[in-house]
Amino acid sequence: MTTFYKPDPQEPDIEAGQPNTETPPGNMQAVNKYLPFVPLILPAKPSQQVPSENKGPLRLRTFASGTPNVIEHPPTHQLSAAQSPNEAEQSSNIKTRSLQPTTVRRTKQQPEIESGNIILHRSTNFFVRTTSRFGQITNPLRRRTGHTTLLPKVMPQQELRVAASDTRMMPRVAPINPVKTKAFPIPAWLEAGIVVIGLMTSLVAHAINLFNFPSYELDEGTYMASAWAILHGTLTPYPYGYGHPPLGWVQIAAWVQLTGGFFTFGNAINSGRVLMLLYAVACSLLVYLIIRRLEGSRSAALLAMVIFSLSPLSLIYQRQVFLDNIGTFWLLLSLYLLVAGNSRMLYIVSAAISFGIAILSKEIFLLFMPVMIYALWLHSTKFQRKFALLTFTYIVIAIGSSFVLLATLKGELLPVGWLDQHPHLSLLDTYLTQAQRGPNAGSFGQSWKIWTQNDLLLMAFSIAATIFNLVAGWWNRKQLLLSLAAISFWLLLVRGGVVFEFYLIPLIPFIALNAAMAINTIMNWIGRLVRLDLMRVMLIFCIIAAIIPYDLLHATNIFTQQPTSVQTSALIWIRNHIPRNAVVIINSYFYTDLHQPGGEGVGDGATYPYAHIYWNVAYDSDLHHDLLKDNWDRIDYIVTDWTMLHDINDFGGPMLIIDQALHHSILRAEFGTENNDPLGIIQIYQVMHKQPPPTVYQGCKGLLPLPRELGCLPYTFIPNDRGCRGLRPLPGERGCPPYISYT
Repeated sequence: MTTFYKPDPQEPDIEAGQPNTETPPGNMQAVNKYLPFVPLILPAKPSQQVPSENKGPLRLRTFASGTPNVIEHPPTHQLSAAQSPNEAEQSSNIKTRSLQPTTVRRTKQQPEIESGNIILHRSTNFFVRTTSRFGQITNPLRRRTGHTTLLPKVMPQQELRVAASDTRMMPRVAPINPVKTKAFPIPAWLEAGIVVIGLMTSLVAHAINLFNFPSYELDEGTYMASAWAILHGTLTPYPYGYGHPPLGWVQIAAWVQLTGGFFTFGNAINSGRVLMLLYAVACSLLVYLIIRRLEGSRSAALLAMVIFSLSPLSLIYQRQVFLDNIGTFWLLLSLYLLVAGNSRMLYIVSAAISFGIAILSKEIFLLFMPVMIYALWLHSTKFQRKFALLTFTYIVIAIGSSFVLLATLKGELLPVGWLDQHPHLSLLDTYLTQAQRGPNAGSFGQSWKIWTQNDLLLMAFSIAATIFNLVAGWWNRKQLLLSLAAISFWLLLVRGGVVFEFYLIPLIPFIALNAAMAINTIMNWIGRLVRLDLMRVMLIFCIIAAIIPYDLLHATNIFTQQPTSVQTSALIWIRNHIPRNAVVIINSYFYTDLHQPGGEGVGDGATYPYAHIYWNVAYDSDLHHDLLKDNWDRIDYIVTDWTMLHDINDFGGPMLIIDQALHHSILRAEFGTENNDPLGIIQIYQVMHKQPPPTVYQGCKGLLPLPRELGCLPYTFIPNDRGCRGLRPLPGERGCPPYISYT
């Protein structure tokens, strides 16, 4: 039971700031003379009880023991303005003598309950209530013993351990690539204008002679044929052999749908090359942004863009429909998100998704996985690094493993004889076969010779700049990152297996990045030596001015030659001279234009359902055994080029059926380049069958086209003097339709 000093309701209050000369009676101590009212807690007499009333604005209740304590603050009164000082003094003396201690008694009150919850405190604008319902008892984890003790807030000897512990620095949260203060600030719109000019230059350089140079490649036709198959409900036009993940040509198929078909820009491969043009320009922008972020130098970033965009090797390979071009874009996007993300999870997750798409575009980009993890380690804060690495790795594996999951669900993961004895395609078997390929198809030495002939400067940068950044990387980890990225792909090229010329595509941007980083470092040393950073900028622009004419001079053939005209002429000859139901052995770059209505090899007529790629004719059992019946005599025409003849002669085995048909054929047409390059010659052969030659009829009666499924062979009808009146006109060699004679 406690008491406190309570003034009489009629006693005037003392305003704040006035000295309080009154002294409470009894044992109460003097209060602060500048406080208008201070309650004093005194022992209360048992006999004095005052009803608990809430007269003040503040009320505090507690239900710890089930009986509330009520503390009341009496209202205060202002001194009347009409009252004289003497009257106020007399009134104050009278009320001081009447001040007596009062008693606050503890009364039992039922707690306020609302919706089954106890209201602990309520005011005009908020209230506090319990979270558990009144009277509800939760089951404890163990029975109460009544001997519960509280743990000490400070463990024994804790202060000694804290004093003896080592002082540790807080984790570094500043980004590794902060936006640097520009020594020569320029407006953002001016920098954006320079970048746009650079991108337009890259666009024009890649677009000039896009449809004429270089010649259409086997891989270009393969990926366009696969995109055609995607739009027809299958992964590839032939049984899917897991040569590459399908996401690359899925993107090509999406582009075809967006642009209105395969022949919006000419033939099918031309439409694919327009997509590669967009990827090339996007890669140029990403190269600029990466160096801009790593080095903080606009001039160095512009140098990297020029080296990458105008290199003759870049102009040759980045305009071709290769999966490497698609994967390179997603790889650079992932790297930029890491270096510009400042350890933000949204950027890290987006970078992981982009890198996963790069792997599903072409599996070879999995080689960059260690470098990407190192890039994330560099560009993430210390306290977030473990979680960021785990998140990035998990997302990449989850996306990339979908390719393996596809093979597993189809029962085509393991080779024949491991767990399943029935013949089937196998993912592991495919990659083991590719890994065992020798340099016969393409060696590193041959590719190196072609690379140095087209762009010696870029190949010099690929070695010198990489080594320079590797050494300087011991002091600058960003230079080490770029050098390791280039070295990781160099190891693939020099491993000793098959190396085609276009394998260089993923390395080209890293050559440009390493070259720009190394040159900027050297120029920076010179600028510090002369104590003028403007010198560094001027030297870099001098290098850019020297590189541009060098690249344009070595790209003259790229802008003038037209080797694809040979392939286009051969395609038109096929449309005008070969029957539509003939079995034609072709290279892959003719496939889509012969199978899709409206193609350049079809025109307004019917398609060529029996035009097949020579690789699949040799190795696909459905074609080799079912369609041809292992008989070369069922082949009608063979359209060859240098690559096709080379493969037929070197591989043998299943290629023997095509080789036998060639030995029983005659040359019907030949197309060559202006400079008589043997690599650009296309020859069309007609197979001379064992059956009797076609009969020269005196009229055109009695000839009916029969379907090939009945075992009939097509022959071109030879007209006589009477002509071919009354027959439905179909394309033929002399304007007469092809008809089928009985075997």
